[in-house]
Formats: sequence, structure tokens, C-alpha cells
Amino acid sequence: MTITLQVPDFIADRLGAADANVETESLHTLVLGLYREGRVSAREAMLSLEIASRAAFEELISRHHAARDWPEDEISRELETIRRLNQ
Repeated sequence: MTITLQVPDFIADRLGAADANVETESLHTLVLGLYREGRVSAREAMLSLEIASRAAFEELISRHHAARDWPEDEISRELETIRRLNQ
């Protein structure tokens, strides 16, 4: 899907509109915002952004300050998955 947005000049400046990467930066901001809100999973975000490694995804999260507040049940599931994979 293609979405066209009109944004104020100062927002475009902060996105780096003069750079060729404004579209990529905008997509990162949108997807990581959805991830931070818990509306998409890490896997969905990684697929959307075409990121293959979890480490690269974590780096992007850090750069965008998009860490999630994890509900207790999600933490438990993640830890169980890690334990199972490390056996």
C-alpha cells in the first residue's frame, strides 16, 4: 500500500526530507511506533522492515527509542521460548 502524507516543513526537516532516505525513515518511525504500542509483534515489524536479524532489529529499536513495555504474560512466554531454544 502506498500512503501519501503532507507534513509541515519542520517535520520534513527532522525526517531528513532532503535525504533520499526519508521514505525509509518514515516507515521505520511508523512501524516502530506500532511495535512500541504492542500493535505489531517483533516478527511482524522485522518482516515489514525487511530486517533478518534480531540484533539489527534491537539496534533499530534503540536508535528510535522504541522499547516496549512488556506485559508479564509476554515476558513469561519469551523466557520460556529462550529456555526451550537453549536446551
